Amino acid sequence: MDKNTIDNDVRTIIDGASARILTPRPGECLVCYVFRQLSEFGCNGTHRFARTFRDQTAPRATALFDRLRSMGACCCDGEILGNAYRFSLNPWIIEPGPFAEALGTPIRLVAADELQNLDEERGRELIDTTETKYLCCKIVRRGSTQPCGNWERVPGW
Repeated sequence: MDKNTIDNDVRTIIDGASARILTPRPGECLVCYVFRQLSEFGCNGTHRFARTFRDQTAPRATALFDRLRSMGACCCDGEILGNAYRFSLNPWIIEPGPFAEALGTPIRLVAADELQNLDEERGRELIDTTETKYLCCKIVRRGSTQPCGNWERVPGW
């Protein structure tokens, strides 16, 4: 094999992996997608993941960023999870298993049973511990930019 063939093969593998990671899953909601991407890549101060989601799954949702702005997520994807939405009382969390990584986003929980007890400090369930669980989207209709049942609006915005 020559160097050009190897470079092309590597590029094909990288492009395929990137497409699998960055493409919204079938039925995945906007907030679960943004949560999954932020868990993997972090926030860069823009709405890059919300824009990717909108462009790929709901191109007719032209008012999405106005709606996010009105909920306090004016500048970036991180604000969607910080200001606009938080976990509901019963997010769909699954145990590690053969399909967990394919279906969900890994999260590290304080303790699974504490999810029901968290009220005013719901963001605390993402504190790093040794127990890994997986958040699975509760599925929305195609073309929707609404969150699934894992999320609820943050009051006050």
